[in-house]
Amino acid sequence: MDRNIHIALNNLRNISSELRVNAQNMANANVPGFRADLSVTREASFLTPFDQFRSRVYSQEASQSLFSTDEGGLQNTEAEMDLAIQGQGYFYIAPSSGGDTALSRRGDLSFDLDRFVVDGAGNKLLDVALNPIQLPPTRRIVVEETGQIQMELLDAPEGTFVAGPIIATSQADGVVLSKSPDGHIRPVGQADLPEPDQRARLTQGFLENSNVDTIGSLIQNIESQRQFEMSVKFIALAQEIDEGGTRIMRLPG
Repeated sequence: MDRNIHIALNNLRNISSELRVNAQNMANANVPGFRADLSVTREASFLTPFDQFRSRVYSQEASQSLFSTDEGGLQNTEAEMDLAIQGQGYFYIAPSSGGDTALSRRGDLSFDLDRFVVDGAGNKLLDVALNPIQLPPTRRIVVEETGQIQMELLDAPEGTFVAGPIIATSQADGVVLSKSPDGHIRPVGQADLPEPDQRARLTQGFLENSNVDTIGSLIQNIESQRQFEMSVKFIALAQEIDEGGTRIMRLPG
């Protein structure tokens, strides 16, 4: 019975992790550029009691949190501060919560009180030197496909544009990416961020929707709930088997 219960409990833990990942995706279904987390990857490990022998193999969560790289649909907003990346690629951001520089697909941009360009979560957008982008008061802003910002300043004649910072982007070719505990995208392990290559193409006036499949997530929730119920029944069955064996081994009288 001990082995059967451990199998069922391990399965319950795995189902709980998958439900948590699914709930995270559903909660961010409306966040621009959000990349859906994938079901938690598993690693096989041995349980060695008392340093004697390996009694069983069990699964545990891997340290990497992978995500879907599928593109989300583009939504036309006609807002000059909304940007979307066509195809593969990422922006560089300085997280509002602190921590190392990260990558992002979120393009719902605006200004903070100091005129730094930030996304909807307050993360600062970075230029090719990986410095936060700060712009003076402008009448109009045009962002080229390459990330070059053209500004029509308030004190300049109408139609006169000056070049501003260049928004840093990268396609991160050959780099394995995962989500850090803070939810931001970074290279796996201690690898450095790729250098900006400006190969991503930007579209102004559009936002990329999240790539979360809401219908698929709802179906997965139903399947996980059924698996959870089966595991609970399996534990009850293991208890019945153990009690039946105890009755058989009991001495008469």
